[in-house]
Amino acid sequence: MPLRSLLPIMLYCLFALPARADIDEQRQAFEQAMELSAYPNSPKLHSLLLQLKDYPLTPYIEQAILLDAPYLANRDRIDRFLATYADTPLAPPLRQKWLTYLKRQKQDALFLTYFNHSSDTELYCHALNIRWQQGEQDTVLALVDELWLTGDSLPKSCDPVLTHWKKAGRLNETRVYERLVLAADGGNHTLIPYLKKSLPADKQYLADLWYAVRRSPDKVSKTSRFPNKYPEQETEILTYGLTRLAWRDRDLAIKSWQQLKDKFPFTDAQQQEISQRFAIALTLANHDKAGEWLARANQDYSDSDILHWHLTHLIRQQQWSKVVALLEAAGAHHQEDLSANYWLARSYELLDAPEQATEGYQQLAAKRHYYGFLASGRINTSPTLADAPLQYDATQLAQIANLPATQRAYELLQLGRYTQARREWLTMLNRLNEEQKIMAAVIADSWNWHDQAIHTFSKAGYMDDVKRRFPLAYKEQLLSSAEQNQVEPAWAFAIARRESSFMQDANSGVGARGLMQLMPGTARYIAKQKISLSSLYDPQTNVQYGTQYMKYLMDKLENNQVLATAAYNAGWRRVKQWLPEGQTMPADIWVETIPYKETREYVKAVMAYKQIYLRLLGKDQNLFSELANMEIQPADD
Repeated sequence: MPLRSLLPIMLYCLFALPARADIDEQRQAFEQAMELSAYPNSPKLHSLLLQLKDYPLTPYIEQAILLDAPYLANRDRIDRFLATYADTPLAPPLRQKWLTYLKRQKQDALFLTYFNHSSDTELYCHALNIRWQQGEQDTVLALVDELWLTGDSLPKSCDPVLTHWKKAGRLNETRVYERLVLAADGGNHTLIPYLKKSLPADKQYLADLWYAVRRSPDKVSKTSRFPNKYPEQETEILTYGLTRLAWRDRDLAIKSWQQLKDKFPFTDAQQQEISQRFAIALTLANHDKAGEWLARANQDYSDSDILHWHLTHLIRQQQWSKVVALLEAAGAHHQEDLSANYWLARSYELLDAPEQATEGYQQLAAKRHYYGFLASGRINTSPTLADAPLQYDATQLAQIANLPATQRAYELLQLGRYTQARREWLTMLNRLNEEQKIMAAVIADSWNWHDQAIHTFSKAGYMDDVKRRFPLAYKEQLLSSAEQNQVEPAWAFAIARRESSFMQDANSGVGARGLMQLMPGTARYIAKQKISLSSLYDPQTNVQYGTQYMKYLMDKLENNQVLATAAYNAGWRRVKQWLPEGQTMPADIWVETIPYKETREYVKAVMAYKQIYLRLLGKDQNLFSELANMEIQPADD
């Protein structure tokens, strides 16, 4: 792609939105029209629609009208809408509502006309029922074979077609058992007693074993419960139970395995799975048998997770000769692994092999990465940002900017309809090639739509435009709050970048909210007052309490930013439990041996991001020179 900078990005607005003086009026008219969409005959609505003929979001008004009235009388309008907006987020909600209406009205022929394979199992089963009645028995039976294989309950609309399927003799022992295993292993285990009834009498005990082990993995230690009558199935249950028990009671898991391994015909794959799960569970607990199980699980070095945990165990033990031996034996399996390469160089340093250590550090120091920055800190060189600002083609930029989906996303963004804007944007991205995605990322950045610019650059695989990937977003709020709460601005930017990619309406699955992903309880505790949930989506409020919380964590953890960063993710009490016992520990070793993968990767990312933001804020500070010499103090007695 010949990329050349032809226009300043500030001129992008010429593409993004046709020049019109009444855009604010149109936005206001759109919001009014949406409120009136339930009254399609309203003269006021008709008047507003005339104002909005060329407005990008007018289709949302038509969608709202049809969602409120998905009736046969509107079929032609629904047809046109579904055809026009088939590849947009506008069509699926209307199709779903229309199909639900047709089902309720018993319009079977029309239902099949509009149905495409839906993630809605209830509608899918309704379609299968219709097809059965229309004589497609063979096709339907084959589709129900697939439908049956789920660990979850099926809706009642599936009952008729399942009855036909069973009468046709498709429900056999193999299919019953396959579904039973799915229900036990991560599905709805309350299905097991129901499925048990369809097993032969002499195999129903297997359902009881699955049910018992799913609820209490320690049941595998009761060897008398396993008669070895059907060894293939029993070893599957035992493998499942042992790998879960390893996380709950490691010593009992080891003892149970010793009792079971010679009594049951565990396959090589099952033995390997048990070895790997035991190895990880024991390593995380710093168990004295971790090394033994890691050696057993890591014989061919092909599993990157096991190799990582084997390396982590040796690092925790500070057995540097064994680290070198492990990584040299692993060879090609870790050549591209920056972590392994860093620890190989670090081991050489600690084994007094400076030439080999320096060579390894120098190769790593060229990387814009936590380990690259660490390597630069160890050899006292300046971290490299490897910044390569994107040179873009204005013609290609205009093509993406003028797409209807782009313009809809922009307008939704301006109206604060962030979820709808992201749906439009992500749907559009799925239809773009890599070069076009890069143009889209530039567009999102020009809108200050930071989270989607960051996401889109990543999706396009262009990682070297540092200023666009690490924007100084919400700069005024972050700088002011950081100063007020006495935390480093670069650290605050790094936390916000990692937590939400500067998505002001971010809401995690556990309830964390806003730019700095504050839990409501944490915000109330820090503020010492009641706080509305909605206020946490306000950037100023969120940043104020977020930086205040950072200061609180620093005070709790001896003013150590590495520990406070870990605590921002995992909580300060847990971090105190992870402190070394008896003597200090180098910071890089401590970070590498954090038990939680999420927290471990979080700390690495935030430290790397902070180094980047130090540069972007004009600071010459080399954070990683400090980290290279930092010692984590032991826990208080």
